[in-house]
Amino acid sequence: MKKLICFDLDNTLIYSDKSHFLAYNHALKYFKLKPRSFNFLTSLFGMPHHQVIGIIAPKLTENEIKKFTEIYNNFLVKKSFKFSKAIPGVIKVLKSLNKNYDVAIISNSSHKTILSLLKGSKINKNLFKIIIGHDQVRHSKPWPDEIFKAERLEHHKADFMIGDSIYDIIAGKRADVRTIAVLTGHYNKMILKKQGADYLLKNIKELPELLKEN
Repeated sequence: MKKLICFDLDNTLIYSDKSHFLAYNHALKYFKLKPRSFNFLTSLFGMPHHQVIGIIAPKLTENEIKKFTEIYNNFLVKKSFKFSKAIPGVIKVLKSLNKNYDVAIISNSSHKTILSLLKGSKINKNLFKIIIGHDQVRHSKPWPDEIFKAERLEHHKADFMIGDSIYDIIAGKRADVRTIAVLTGHYNKMILKKQGADYLLKNIKELPELLKEN
């Protein structure tokens, strides 16, 4: 039986800040709300989608939040997905992992958005046995629901949760899974280490060597 390894998507496997930035501001424009700067929006990335909306558009009603999410997702899926790019070395690593691991994506993006971002990044979706978005579970990261769902589908415990944000590390800890933090996102080594990451890597290219030792 292959082991299960779970990956975050954004800033772990792909660079997609521009894709999300454009989609959020497109939705803000629809509601006639002021656009947010790139630096401000990207500082929020990694947290649950509804929390991001709560910060950038705090006065929206529940129905308006649903509409905001619909507009955001549609824009990303149809237009801004093309700005996503695979982090150098990721595709090679994923292909090598498939020999010994069942690979899962665990993301705070929706399932449909994940597929579009993979397409924009030119990463074959078939490199992943499992793809789980926030819309397929009750609670997204930092809750461990997505990891638990992947484990249920595979009928065994995950070996690792790998991501760039504190939310990935918290989810992994709550699922009692070893965590690997990569420094390709917006969180520095000190913050990730303080959050309790078991291992720290500069990027995914260093992962195969770490796995050999574990």
